[in-house]
Amino acid sequence: MNPEEQLVNDRIAKIKRLKEKGIEPYPYNFDKKNDAIDLFSKFNSLNAGEHSKSKVKVAGRMLSLRLMGGAAFAHILDNTGKIQLYFAKNNLKNYKDLKLFDMGDFIGVEGVIFKTKKGELSIEVKKFKLLSKSLRPLPEKWHGLQDTEIRYRKRYLDFISNPEVKQVFEKRAKILSLIRQFMEKKGFVEVDIPVLQPIYGGASAKPFKTHINAWDLDLFLSISPELYLKRLIIGGFE
Repeated sequence: MNPEEQLVNDRIAKIKRLKEKGIEPYPYNFDKKNDAIDLFSKFNSLNAGEHSKSKVKVAGRMLSLRLMGGAAFAHILDNTGKIQLYFAKNNLKNYKDLKLFDMGDFIGVEGVIFKTKKGELSIEVKKFKLLSKSLRPLPEKWHGLQDTEIRYRKRYLDFISNPEVKQVFEKRAKILSLIRQFMEKKGFVEVDIPVLQPIYGGASAKPFKTHINAWDLDLFLSISPELYLKRLIIGGFE
């Protein structure tokens, strides 16, 4: 058995232990109230060691977990960024359940915002709940995901290990949205044309051919939109 298989088996065993304790490893909902980026925007002005009275409720994927007897620290990542969690054993009845948590698990927490003595914005956890138990381990923490082939085949791991890649996808979406808004303001209409066509066009490009068995019909992957766009012009689109 290789190391990854052993880790998977260990996590499956933890799921069994969670269920024995009456903890649902895949609950149906969690009413999240805050995002990491909003907390930094609102509370980053706190002084080191200062506590806020504001209660927050966040959720995200656990990137790290450090158990130290009477306390534990973790970092979670949501869609906007990551933030540190502080668990105090004396304040949590279910503190021991953290031993059944792993990096990669999704967790929801309620607590209050404060800054550590080192100046890191954190959440002092008052309640926590497992939202989704991860079976497979995340890529190695320090070196990350470096295999190019795996990065392309498993984009979801690439997004976790390399946040800058996720940012590229987000920027692309924003750029496309802005282009659409610009074109719409100029009076253009976005249309769709068939992806598979009975007749292909596009100069001397070699077409990709497929067959629909239900219709006994040969079709070709669209090479050029020209013919269908001309038909739209004939129909009154400009």
